Amino acid sequence: MLARILVALLVVVAWLIVFCLGAFIDTNPLRKGLSDNFNLPDFFLILLAWIPTNIAFLSILAGLMGALCRGLLRKVELEAALEKPVRKEDEALGGSIAGFMFYMAFMAGAFVMMDQPFTNTTEAQYYRIAGSISFISFIAGFRPDTLRRILDRIPGF
Repeated sequence: MLARILVALLVVVAWLIVFCLGAFIDTNPLRKGLSDNFNLPDFFLILLAWIPTNIAFLSILAGLMGALCRGLLRKVELEAALEKPVRKEDEALGGSIAGFMFYMAFMAGAFVMMDQPFTNTTEAQYYRIAGSISFISFIAGFRPDTLRRILDRIPGF
Protein backbone atom coordinates (compact mmCIF):
# COMPACT_ATOMS: atom_id res chain seq x y z
CA MET A 1 0.00 0.00 0.00
CA LEU A 2 2.84 2.39 0.82
CA ALA A 3 4.41 1.74 -2.59
CA ARG A 4 1.14 2.66 -4.34
CA ILE A 5 0.88 5.88 -2.35
CA LEU A 6 4.48 6.82 -3.21
CA VAL A 7 3.92 6.10 -6.90
CA ALA A 8 0.76 8.25 -6.84
CA LEU A 9 2.69 11.09 -5.20
CA LEU A 10 5.48 10.76 -7.78
CA VAL A 11 2.91 11.04 -10.58
CA VAL A 12 1.50 14.21 -8.97
CA VAL A 13 5.01 15.69 -8.76
CA ALA A 14 5.72 14.69 -12.38
CA TRP A 15 2.46 16.38 -13.46
CA LEU A 16 3.46 19.58 -11.62
CA ILE A 17 6.93 19.57 -13.23
CA VAL A 18 5.53 19.05 -16.73
CA PHE A 19 2.90 21.75 -16.11
CA CYS A 20 5.57 24.23 -15.01
CA LEU A 21 7.69 23.44 -18.07
CA GLY A 22 4.73 24.22 -20.33
CA ALA A 23 3.82 27.34 -18.41
CA PHE A 24 7.23 28.96 -18.07
CA ILE A 25 9.41 27.89 -21.02
CA ASP A 26 9.03 29.65 -24.35
CA THR A 27 9.93 27.00 -26.91
CA ASN A 28 9.86 29.29 -29.97
CA PRO A 29 13.59 30.22 -29.78
CA LEU A 30 14.52 26.64 -28.95
CA ARG A 31 12.57 25.26 -31.91
CA LYS A 32 14.15 27.80 -34.26
CA GLY A 33 17.62 27.01 -32.92
CA LEU A 34 16.98 23.29 -33.18
CA SER A 35 16.39 23.53 -36.93
CA ASP A 36 19.82 25.15 -37.35
CA ASN A 37 21.78 23.10 -34.82
CA PHE A 38 20.21 19.91 -33.49
CA ASN A 39 21.12 18.89 -29.96
CA LEU A 40 19.44 16.28 -27.82
CA PRO A 41 18.93 18.26 -24.56
CA ASP A 42 17.05 21.03 -26.40
CA PHE A 43 14.99 18.42 -28.25
CA PHE A 44 13.88 16.78 -24.98
CA LEU A 45 13.14 20.17 -23.41
CA ILE A 46 11.01 21.08 -26.44
CA LEU A 47 9.30 17.69 -26.23
CA LEU A 48 8.28 18.37 -22.62
CA ALA A 49 7.56 22.11 -22.86
CA TRP A 50 6.01 22.68 -26.31
CA ILE A 51 2.28 23.10 -25.69
CA PRO A 52 0.88 20.32 -27.93
CA THR A 53 3.24 17.66 -26.58
CA ASN A 54 3.18 19.12 -23.06
CA ILE A 55 -0.60 18.75 -22.90
CA ALA A 56 -0.24 15.16 -24.14
CA PHE A 57 2.07 14.36 -21.23
CA LEU A 58 -0.24 16.17 -18.81
CA SER A 59 -3.20 14.14 -20.07
CA ILE A 60 -1.37 10.85 -19.70
CA LEU A 61 -0.15 11.74 -16.22
CA ALA A 62 -3.60 12.94 -15.14
CA GLY A 63 -5.23 9.75 -16.41
CA LEU A 64 -2.60 7.71 -14.61
CA MET A 65 -3.17 9.79 -11.49
CA GLY A 66 -6.91 9.08 -11.64
CA ALA A 67 -6.33 5.36 -12.14
CA LEU A 68 -3.88 5.21 -9.25
CA CYS A 69 -6.30 7.08 -6.98
CA ARG A 70 -9.10 4.74 -8.01
CA GLY A 71 -6.81 1.79 -7.35
CA LEU A 72 -5.91 3.10 -3.90
CA LEU A 73 -9.57 3.60 -3.01
CA ARG A 74 -10.52 0.20 -4.42
CA LYS A 75 -7.68 -1.45 -2.47
CA VAL A 76 -8.99 0.03 0.76
CA GLU A 77 -12.55 -1.04 -0.07
CA LEU A 78 -11.47 -4.54 -1.09
CA GLU A 79 -9.38 -5.03 2.01
CA ALA A 80 -12.37 -3.97 4.08
CA ALA A 81 -14.63 -6.44 2.26
CA LEU A 82 -11.86 -9.14 2.00
CA GLU A 83 -12.37 -9.57 -1.75
CA LYS A 84 -9.78 -10.40 -4.38
CA PRO A 85 -7.86 -7.25 -5.44
CA VAL A 86 -7.72 -5.96 -9.03
CA ARG A 87 -4.34 -5.94 -10.78
CA LYS A 88 -2.86 -2.44 -10.43
CA GLU A 89 -1.10 -2.67 -13.82
CA ASP A 90 -4.45 -2.90 -15.60
CA GLU A 91 -5.78 0.13 -13.72
CA ALA A 92 -2.75 2.31 -14.42
CA LEU A 93 -2.59 1.45 -18.11
CA GLY A 94 -6.33 1.96 -18.54
CA GLY A 95 -6.22 5.36 -16.87
CA SER A 96 -3.27 6.50 -18.97
CA ILE A 97 -4.97 5.44 -22.18
CA ALA A 98 -8.24 7.11 -21.15
CA GLY A 99 -6.38 10.35 -20.45
CA PHE A 100 -4.63 10.19 -23.80
CA MET A 101 -7.95 9.58 -25.57
CA PHE A 102 -9.26 12.89 -24.21
CA TYR A 103 -6.07 14.59 -25.36
CA MET A 104 -6.56 13.21 -28.88
CA ALA A 105 -10.18 14.40 -28.89
CA PHE A 106 -9.01 17.86 -27.83
CA MET A 107 -6.31 17.99 -30.52
CA ALA A 108 -8.74 16.87 -33.20
CA GLY A 109 -11.19 19.58 -32.17
CA ALA A 110 -8.46 22.23 -32.00
CA PHE A 111 -7.26 21.53 -35.53
CA VAL A 112 -10.80 21.33 -36.91
CA MET A 113 -11.59 24.76 -35.46
CA MET A 114 -8.31 26.50 -36.48
CA ASP A 115 -5.46 25.96 -38.92
CA GLN A 116 -2.65 26.68 -36.44
CA PRO A 117 -4.12 26.52 -32.94
CA PHE A 118 -0.83 26.76 -31.02
CA THR A 119 1.09 29.51 -32.80
CA ASN A 120 0.19 32.36 -30.42
CA THR A 121 -0.94 30.64 -27.26
CA THR A 122 -1.02 32.90 -24.21
CA GLU A 123 -0.32 31.81 -20.65
CA ALA A 124 -4.00 32.18 -19.75
CA GLN A 125 -5.01 29.96 -22.68
CA TYR A 126 -2.41 27.37 -21.66
CA TYR A 127 -3.70 27.33 -18.08
CA ARG A 128 -7.28 26.83 -19.26
CA ILE A 129 -6.37 24.12 -21.76
CA ALA A 130 -3.99 22.24 -19.45
CA GLY A 131 -6.34 22.45 -16.49
CA SER A 132 -9.43 21.37 -18.42
CA ILE A 133 -7.81 18.49 -20.28
CA SER A 134 -6.02 17.28 -17.14
CA PHE A 135 -9.25 17.35 -15.14
CA ILE A 136 -11.15 15.41 -17.81
CA SER A 137 -8.26 12.94 -18.08
CA PHE A 138 -8.20 12.48 -14.32
CA ILE A 139 -11.93 11.76 -14.29
CA ALA A 140 -11.48 9.29 -17.16
CA GLY A 141 -8.78 7.49 -15.17
CA PHE A 142 -10.69 7.63 -11.90
CA ARG A 143 -14.12 6.72 -13.30
CA PRO A 144 -13.69 4.82 -16.57
CA ASP A 145 -17.43 4.21 -16.70
CA THR A 146 -17.76 7.95 -17.41
CA LEU A 147 -15.62 7.51 -20.50
CA ARG A 148 -17.74 4.52 -21.55
CA ARG A 149 -20.95 6.57 -21.22
CA ILE A 150 -19.50 9.36 -23.35
CA LEU A 151 -18.34 6.92 -26.03
CA ASP A 152 -21.74 5.17 -26.01
CA ARG A 153 -23.34 8.44 -27.12
CA ILE A 154 -21.15 8.57 -30.23
CA PRO A 155 -22.65 6.63 -33.14
CA GLY A 156 -20.54 3.67 -34.19
CA PHE A 157 -18.77 3.08 -30.86
